[in-house]
Amino acid sequence: MTEQIITAAQPLQKQKKTMNRTTYSIFTVLFLVTFIVLRIICKAADQVAASAYEPGVVFICQMIHFLPPITVFLFTYFCMPRRLRDCGKNPYYAWFILIPLFGLAYVIYLCFASRKTISQN
Repeated sequence: MTEQIITAAQPLQKQKKTMNRTTYSIFTVLFLVTFIVLRIICKAADQVAASAYEPGVVFICQMIHFLPPITVFLFTYFCMPRRLRDCGKNPYYAWFILIPLFGLAYVIYLCFASRKTISQN
């Protein structure tokens, strides 16, 4: 009978997820285009709601206004912290996007920020 040595598997170290500059830039462009398109749809929904007589149509047109903030939240939650970790910054800085104009400038800055290099001695 052959003996098999069973060793306890070392727990995998939790990898911190990062996003490189190119991937982040692509997601940023997609985010901005989606946000602009959703704002245009919101303007059209306002016009439809103004001329609608059905309460259901007005309700749906009002619910459309939640789509742009949802896209901002998803981008802030999934993309920005990964890029901030890659730059060596605190992931909580992602919430700077909520500050008007500064947030947009910060999103664009992260497209050009360099990656943090870790020197191992």
